[in-house]
Amino acid sequence: MKFKRERTPSPWLVHDIYLRDTWGSPFNVSRSRRWNLRRVFFAAMIVFGFVDAALALFFVIAYLFPPRPVNTAQRNPTRTVTVVARQGTNAPRATRTSAPTQRPPTASRPPTRLAQPTAAPTQPPPTKITLLLRTLSVALPASLRLNPLTFEIPNEPADCTPANAMPDVIDRSVKLCGGQNYRPFLLRGEGIGVFGDKSSAIRSEGRGYGIIAEGARLFIQNVTIRATTDARDTNTFLCMYPDCRGNAGGVNYGGGILVRASETTIMDSDIAGGVAGIAAERVRGLKLLNNRLDDSSGWGSYNFAVEASYFVGNTFSRANRSCTTDAGYLPTGCESSGWVCIACQHNVIAKNFCTSSGNCFYMNGEGNLNSNNNRFHQNECRAAPHNCFEVTFAKGNEFVENIARDDPETGAACKYPFWIGGSQVIFAANNWNCEISPETSIEHATASTHVPTKVENR
Repeated sequence: MKFKRERTPSPWLVHDIYLRDTWGSPFNVSRSRRWNLRRVFFAAMIVFGFVDAALALFFVIAYLFPPRPVNTAQRNPTRTVTVVARQGTNAPRATRTSAPTQRPPTASRPPTRLAQPTAAPTQPPPTKITLLLRTLSVALPASLRLNPLTFEIPNEPADCTPANAMPDVIDRSVKLCGGQNYRPFLLRGEGIGVFGDKSSAIRSEGRGYGIIAEGARLFIQNVTIRATTDARDTNTFLCMYPDCRGNAGGVNYGGGILVRASETTIMDSDIAGGVAGIAAERVRGLKLLNNRLDDSSGWGSYNFAVEASYFVGNTFSRANRSCTTDAGYLPTGCESSGWVCIACQHNVIAKNFCTSSGNCFYMNGEGNLNSNNNRFHQNECRAAPHNCFEVTFAKGNEFVENIARDDPETGAACKYPFWIGGSQVIFAANNWNCEISPETSIEHATASTHVPTKVENR
């Protein structure tokens, strides 16, 4: 075809459509190539040549004229170094002077002591927590073969904030005054904390929470919260999921504390009432340490999509309820549990105590919401009317040195020591002593589903 032959003009013809420089430009199809590979190569070589010459000149100048050493003290004569003695050791440590807006640590300040809950005499002792300056160290069971859990805490304010002066949104560390009742508030920020007084109380009602935590690296210590259960949520079968056929479940029921902040620590606190003691949703690095989460109407500790977190030294007792369903009246259970976790991965649950809850430790894997690779070590469950330890449709969960037994104070027995239908679990050195034997428990769980059930004893 000859592209330059004469053509008869017409009203619809684009006259320059066959010219190389304009082909495709009105239609964004292609553009003329103004650079070929040879030109690009030569241009790149020229640029690299200039860069190499500049670097060579720089190194020659640096070699011929080396910089003179500068004395740090002469450069900044106002800089000082403060030596603070670490509590419990004789080795000094050099630190920079604290910022004026922060309260500097002092060697004379006594270490924070773990609050002793008024627990039953047979309850295991609290987990040992050591304070080194503003760093906490939490001892973990030797069976975990993990180093102590350490983390920093914010400085505690010198003065408390009265209840009538407490804002609705807290964006800096606060200290509660003793003997006062506080309304619910939102804790929002990073690296801040709430320091409570056991003689004061935060009160919430219905589907609200005493504290809602948003942000990261938050710290809550020594608070008392008393909540109530909404009338709509009594005598009902609880839904553990965010959405239940159009009805909100899970964290929407309300309770003591709602955590939506990663790397949050809650310790030494006493929370009761409401459906959930502490509820956490889609967070990592949560730490619940030595809390009393008793007498909830649903769950002492509710967790959805919580990962890489620690639950150590807590009590989750008397989380139980009755309900009326389509199948009739149920006197206990109704999906209540001392500790519950759904879609949870790589968590440590150690040295916790639970008695008289519908289930004590519960991980429901239905709906492909599996909870895998969690570690249960040295927990104790007493008098659960259903299951002491339940984990379904999951893999890689280990149970080491746990106890399932009756309650010696009331004489009430536990029914199943564990329920592991459709799961692959690891057992080692546990003490299963409930109405139904471990062998029968495995048989019943295996027969309950077509998904394989496997137990590895170590």
